[in-house]
Amino acid sequence: IKSIYINPKWHIRIRDEILSSCKNGIPDAETIPNLKTVTMVIQETRRLYPPTPIVGREAFTDIRLGNLVVPKGVCIWILIPALHRHGEIWGEDANEFKPERFSEGISKACKYPQSYMPFGFGPRTCLGKNLAMMEAKVLVSLIVSKFSFTLSPTYQHSPNHKLLVEPQHGVVIRIVRQ
Repeated sequence: IKSIYINPKWHIRIRDEILSSCKNGIPDAETIPNLKTVTMVIQETRRLYPPTPIVGREAFTDIRLGNLVVPKGVCIWILIPALHRHGEIWGEDANEFKPERFSEGISKACKYPQSYMPFGFGPRTCLGKNLAMMEAKVLVSLIVSKFSFTLSPTYQHSPNHKLLVEPQHGVVIRIVRQ
């Protein structure tokens, strides 16, 4: 939600999409898959602030990656926030909030689509990722269509990467019913 309200242009675009697509501003099973702007904003937010900051995998055989050999049994840890903000993968604007990078889907959002992994990747991808996306679309749609938010002027942007990514100093917001 914070990503939407510090970027008013996207707040307006989401609200317009919801009001034009959803009866009474309430999403249903037919409209949720068609909420393109909401989807792009959620994907970009998860790119910048992935739900989990690290994924580990064990090499089951010796693997050669160029000149590097990863021996069987070695655990490889992927720091998802670093991967999701890598300039060679996402472009020079990798640290900027730009949902439009997902306008043609995940496969065209970056140089290597497999680099987008807010829910992990491969056979151990989070089983709840589709449910989480649907829940996020419903919640964002309901909240944005009914309320406007203003961040406190004292807000300090400082994501804290623990087991989950959370704001280190909290988020103080002013909520106004529309």
